[in-house]
Amino acid sequence: MRNLLFAAIGLFAFSPLVLSAQGHEAPQRKKGTIWKSEVDELVDLLTDTARAKGSPAIGGDSVLATAKILAAMAKCHRRYYVPNDTPVATRSLEFLFRQRKQDGSFGDAETTAWVVETLTLLPIDGQQFATEVEQAQKWLEAHGGAQPSFGQHVAKVLEQVRADVFPQHLGADAGKQVAAWLVAPSSIDVPAGADALLQLVACQQANKALDKAQDPQVAAAAAWSPGQQKAFAWLMGQQKDGVFSVAMGGKSFPDPALTGFGLMALQSKPKAARSADEQATIEKGLRWLLGNQNEDGTFGERVPNYTTCVVVGALHKWGDPVTKDALKKAQRAILAFQNSESSSPSYSSGDRDYGSIGYGSSQRGDLSNLHFSLDALRQSGLPADHEAFQKALVFLQRTQNLKSVNDFKGKVPDPDREGVVLDARPGDDGGAAYYPGNSNAGYIVQPDGTSIPRSYGSMTYALLKSYTLAGVKGDDPRVQAAVNWIQNNWTLAVNPGTDPAMGEKPRYAGLFYYYMVLAQALDVAKVATVNVSTKDDKGEAKVTAIDWKKALRSHLESIQQPDGTWLNDKNDRWMEGMSLLCTCYAMTALERCQ
Repeated sequence: MRNLLFAAIGLFAFSPLVLSAQGHEAPQRKKGTIWKSEVDELVDLLTDTARAKGSPAIGGDSVLATAKILAAMAKCHRRYYVPNDTPVATRSLEFLFRQRKQDGSFGDAETTAWVVETLTLLPIDGQQFATEVEQAQKWLEAHGGAQPSFGQHVAKVLEQVRADVFPQHLGADAGKQVAAWLVAPSSIDVPAGADALLQLVACQQANKALDKAQDPQVAAAAAWSPGQQKAFAWLMGQQKDGVFSVAMGGKSFPDPALTGFGLMALQSKPKAARSADEQATIEKGLRWLLGNQNEDGTFGERVPNYTTCVVVGALHKWGDPVTKDALKKAQRAILAFQNSESSSPSYSSGDRDYGSIGYGSSQRGDLSNLHFSLDALRQSGLPADHEAFQKALVFLQRTQNLKSVNDFKGKVPDPDREGVVLDARPGDDGGAAYYPGNSNAGYIVQPDGTSIPRSYGSMTYALLKSYTLAGVKGDDPRVQAAVNWIQNNWTLAVNPGTDPAMGEKPRYAGLFYYYMVLAQALDVAKVATVNVSTKDDKGEAKVTAIDWKKALRSHLESIQQPDGTWLNDKNDRWMEGMSLLCTCYAMTALERCQ
């Protein structure tokens, strides 16, 4: 239930006032004990009903209803317990034990599970019914496994909490039913009364959990800032029914890749903080993506691997069971894109691109596509020990400027000069290039005429992220070398590593992509601080530990546009002249800065 609590408290972290779409003040959550009188009145009504009918238990002759009612009574604001509490609770417990079978069960699996729940919750001494509980649990393991419990009822309430929906609203139907039964007591249906009591008490407990979660330190950990909300509102204005479009030739077309990125960004807002309308819009977009999966498991028509990986990220964040089959199909498609003997008999581990993944089938691989792919494979459920990750390591090492693991030497085309072929070999600074021998940041030409592809920021973070996803530990020399490069080149001002001779503009190429991958890599690798070497006022060297989450959040907030967007106005390469894409990158990065 802890994850649900952290999602729910995002609702309170950014503002004491929540506005509806019409600009009116939205409902506020009531604090403290809710549904108190309704719970008391329903317990009294169930007790009177049992007495009037001469029933031995508060649930009448139903073992299931009796167990549910007793469990709710144990967790409500009155905290009933037996023995030595109300006679009806004691008689009800005695009734339950009279139904116990020789095999330890109390009926079917659901009934037995609820009796176990009651025996666990009611006694002050948790060991009082230890033998009975143990025998019943053994029976459950053999005949039914896990069954619904009170804790699951509370979790379900927390899962439904939104920016405009709180526990006081989620118990409203049960509260109305209680009011109707009080007007006509003889109309009460005892099993329905048990379920109503469970719902009201679950709402009490959920509200109590939210009260406890409103601790300043906890709230700060799950902060959803005004800047993020402003960006969220702008993104909501760019979609239609959850779908984002691209303009081409004067027309607008729905685009799976932009929709995937847009929905990933929108889902960075804690689920509990979204209004019901916002959640409905997001789910419309996600269902649109599901409905547009190709037969081969990919999404989109162009750059199928890239698009499929982005969509997988959006669907994974949704977490709905309906995505299971689609994610498995996408997983198979991504695996088929990997350049190895599995996709083509002509591949061997000595080939430059072995283990890589590119934009699509038979495409040259690169580190950018590969880190997206490895992430999507893990998100789709592929275990970390799958051979695809071991194959990827071969390529990852060839992108790293680390002589001890990089065995690539050969001819590569110069990415910036038509018809120029370079004789490339690896360097040894620990950073990474785009693909073996190729760098968008330029080259370091050696006296013998060979060229070392320059390591640069976005690809070095992509390398760190990929190594981690592939199961390489933090103390591995490959990871340590990448981290050292990051520490020696730490900056948020530019995408570092570019050859100074290339001028100022290339330093800003892919800047917001850089922010996103930086946050993903450091978060996945569990790097809390980046140790940066600096000099003090006396010129003496010192090491400063940078809280990268705080630093990145502060920097992104400082460069956010007045309308809530982000834009790379210094270099529009790789589509960063689009506010939509830059804003998605920034929000995806900020999500990692909690």
